[in-house]
Amino acid sequence: MAKPKALTISERATELTSAALRHVRDAEHLLTCAGHESPDQAYHLAGFGPECARKATIAERWLDQAIGHGTTDRTDELLEFAASIDPVAHRYEILELADRYPAVASWSVDARYNQTGTHSHAEAEQVCLEARKVVDSIVLAMWADGRLDEQEALW
Repeated sequence: MAKPKALTISERATELTSAALRHVRDAEHLLTCAGHESPDQAYHLAGFGPECARKATIAERWLDQAIGHGTTDRTDELLEFAASIDPVAHRYEILELADRYPAVASWSVDARYNQTGTHSHAEAEQVCLEARKVVDSIVLAMWADGRLDEQEALW
């Protein structure tokens, strides 16, 4: 049975959802890869998970570039605007991450330029844990709403 059009997400949103799951999974792997751990890379990669998951909830793709990769106040303002014009996006907890996920909120895309050794294992682990919570809560809610194609291999 076909899903109602209002619930169907775009191919790009499906890609963003898959990327969100992959980023967090890969970041977790970088923390547990015995002898080859990379807390800095795990920290950097984990932050992209929530960013992709939040974008996936928004139907209007033209906002992706404006929203960017951040977790800044500007990002929240744009997401708040997007959620206000999207009849479904407000259902997902994409706003005000700082209160619930301070490690994710302090993440910046510029972490990719940090010197090796900048982020401790514990710091990277905290970002990974919070990123996993954000991504899983959004993706599972989208799945429960029937927005994700059960035939797609997102995980």
